[in-house]
Amino acid sequence: MSLSNNTIERICRIYGYLEYLEKNNIEYASSKEFAGIVGTTDYSVRKDISSLGLTGFSRRGYAVKLLKDQLGEKLKLSRTIKTCIVGLGKLGTAILDYESFRDDGFNMVAGFDSSINKIERIHTPIEVFPVGQLEDIVKQRSIELGIIAVPPVAAQDIADKLIKGGVKGILNFSPVRIAVPEEIVLHNMDFTAALRFVAARF
Repeated sequence: MSLSNNTIERICRIYGYLEYLEKNNIEYASSKEFAGIVGTTDYSVRKDISSLGLTGFSRRGYAVKLLKDQLGEKLKLSRTIKTCIVGLGKLGTAILDYESFRDDGFNMVAGFDSSINKIERIHTPIEVFPVGQLEDIVKQRSIELGIIAVPPVAAQDIADKLIKGGVKGILNFSPVRIAVPEEIVLHNMDFTAALRFVAARF
């Protein structure tokens, strides 16, 4: 199964909306509703869903629980992914303490920072370690997803250590691009650049 990044992004947003509907005991939803959520046409939504080999659209729309379960199985969205955060500044600490991660399928199992003083001051139920232990802890705990929230100068080195430890994907909050092997899934998330983009369009 080969899907474009845009298709995967739309399906992930639909999956999140289905979770919301299920929690609110809503049994059916239309492709038109999904289209409004992801910013596309209802035809494109139906095409995205059918590209996964899924059917089930009726006059009442899609059955919410059934479609959520099917999407979760097809894209492995319903499994729990062991995750870690590197860089425990304000952003990193906020991510570390975000309690809804586990409900969304991300089990935050470790945090890392280069400052021993910072590690000693942090109060969190999640274990935190010096960054020198990053590769070993990632291996020991079978961590699949690493989040980078370090200064630009350290980002590539942290990415290299995460990859050596065995992660399959990296979410990079550092404002620099990092190089990763082709098999590693990388997503760059630069808040400042995103804000500048919005401001430039005023």
